[in-house]
Amino acid sequence: MDWWCPVDDTQKRIAGKIRLHLEKRIAEILECPPSELPRMKLGTLVHFAFLLKGHTQEIGGFNTSMSAILDLVGNDLVWDLGPKDETEEPKIVVVN
Repeated sequence: MDWWCPVDDTQKRIAGKIRLHLEKRIAEILECPPSELPRMKLGTLVHFAFLLKGHTQEIGGFNTSMSAILDLVGNDLVWDLGPKDETEEPKIVVVN
């Protein structure tokens, strides 16, 4: 996937390792193999993992965990933001 801002290979590698860890943890909680989980955004995996262990995002460590992941891999990888579509929509001109 091409990114609209620079994402280096180290960030991609770190994001992949975090993803594997979170998928494994969620699969263990749900008692299913990780391959049965749908592909989720990394940020969604973090939210979902905390949801399974508590009732709100205020449970200990949520904000710190999200902050650390955002600092490590960046917003684009956490939320799967692909390249921005630079095409402009045609302007409609009404002539009377």
